[in-house]
Amino acid sequence: IPNMLAGRPSESLNSGGESGLLGLAFHPDYATNGYFYVFYSVDISGQLHQRVSRFSVSANPNLADASSEQVLIEQLDEAGNHNGGDLQFGPDGYLYVSVGDEGGSNDQWNNSQTITKDYFAGLLRVDVDKKPGNLEPNPHPSVITNGLGNANYSVPVDNYWVGATNFNEGAIAPSDVITEFFAVGLRNPWRIHFDPLSGELYCADVGQNAREEVNIVTNGGNYGWAFFEASLAGPKAPAPAGFVHSGPIYEYERGTGEFEGRSISGGVVYRGTTYPELIGKYVFGDYTSGNIWTLDNNATNVTVARLAGTSGPVGFGYDPSNGDVLVASINEGQVQRLVAGAPTNDFPATLSETGVFADLSDLSPNPGVLRYEPNLAFWSDHAIKDRWFVIPDLTNTFAFAAEEPWTFPSGMVWIKHFEIETERGDPATRKRLETRLLVKNDDGTYGVSYRWNDEETEAFLVPAAGEDFTLDIMDDGDAVLQNWRVPGRSQCITCHLPGAGHALSFNTRQLNREYPLGEFPGNQIATLRDAGYLTDAPSEVIDLPRHARPDDTRASLEARFRSYLAVNCAYCHQSGAGNPSNWDGGP
Repeated sequence: IPNMLAGRPSESLNSGGESGLLGLAFHPDYATNGYFYVFYSVDISGQLHQRVSRFSVSANPNLADASSEQVLIEQLDEAGNHNGGDLQFGPDGYLYVSVGDEGGSNDQWNNSQTITKDYFAGLLRVDVDKKPGNLEPNPHPSVITNGLGNANYSVPVDNYWVGATNFNEGAIAPSDVITEFFAVGLRNPWRIHFDPLSGELYCADVGQNAREEVNIVTNGGNYGWAFFEASLAGPKAPAPAGFVHSGPIYEYERGTGEFEGRSISGGVVYRGTTYPELIGKYVFGDYTSGNIWTLDNNATNVTVARLAGTSGPVGFGYDPSNGDVLVASINEGQVQRLVAGAPTNDFPATLSETGVFADLSDLSPNPGVLRYEPNLAFWSDHAIKDRWFVIPDLTNTFAFAAEEPWTFPSGMVWIKHFEIETERGDPATRKRLETRLLVKNDDGTYGVSYRWNDEETEAFLVPAAGEDFTLDIMDDGDAVLQNWRVPGRSQCITCHLPGAGHALSFNTRQLNREYPLGEFPGNQIATLRDAGYLTDAPSEVIDLPRHARPDDTRASLEARFRSYLAVNCAYCHQSGAGNPSNWDGGP
């Protein structure tokens, strides 16, 4: 697409935020006609548009014909998020297109509950073959027409709102209706899927502040946004009298738990033969928590079970050779295969078995395990943290960079220990919570966590899904309950990304301070350099960049503010970190 658009001076691909190449679908008769369809974001004379186009394959079966583009829909878009953008051909041969509410919060562009304005907040259903008996769409600036003034698609005559004269208890003119709508009331439908056996249309809709949801979409369904967010009242509640809400079949709360997340990624119904226990179950996930679940939508109820986890799952598909489920991990930059079996990593069952500490009573480290301290600690819900690192042997080193992440050897381990004052401000009430180990390997990093027992004598390996427990806290004389989340292993790698340097507090800005490494006082970077751990470090460290604490009055207010954002936000919100955001929190 960029090469194609290079020949059009007023157009360029927009791949910022949640924009880019968002969907692709092959025509059911692709083997004979060579047609495929894409949904992509394009800037036209500086204004963002979302475009649905048809292309043809070239004489090379692995290469498209860039000159073959036929635009179906080209819609002006006021925001870069909530684009939807999935394309799927249904069992009826029609093309289904998911579109979000245009962006912003609270449906600020007023698209979610109208069928006479634009092509937002629902599912479209169009006939790309223009079969006899189907209809021309009503005129609209977003509908691109050919030299005869006709659209490059038609509207199935049985689309629910064809000829509609009323919507949400208000009168409308049939000539104003966006007849392409198959379903409405969706906020950001992030992936749709037809069950190959039943033909049911699954749609995962990303929530705003409260719920993520899975819907079975039917012709004429209204899924509630922004009168509803899943089953809860939405920002534009109440719905008008007589409103019929096609509620979700499943919804989950926003959070970090085993059955929570903050951005649902729609999946696929497994119809392969390799794993009989999965047949007929909908496999889906959550981008932020990394959880992957199965949903069993049987005749009587819906049951959900956690299946696995990965970092940033944003899409699911099939291996066409055997029906295996494939997962696109945007953070890992990989397409992964879902396989059965016990985890291959045999982690120590207790913290003492890891060999990190010589004595758990006072957390005395074993030789070679060195304590360090960053300039500015990441905020962790009032927790007090201690940190150590260890490298595999003395022949290993890591490489310095002033601003970019350092380079680390495989086998390096970072240890972070968490305690909390059960009476805020009283160090005598400190309680051990958990100890986390982050391990660098050839493929990236992985993390495991150990939760301390009540006696604080041992910490035990937490399951892969993570664990939640409640703390009794006294805060300024008030008794409060604080939930503590020990992260699941997929959540560890959601933050500890390659673009963020894997180890978030082990870089120049964090380690450029006076603090003794083991028995060696001085500047941490200079000590690491002189001890032979760190290569390529300069001989003088005084002028190297560093993060500033909020109470460091030697630094400007701007420097302190930027440091706080960099430490608490930039591991996700920066270029290359995998997060679909235009905002960069780096220093």
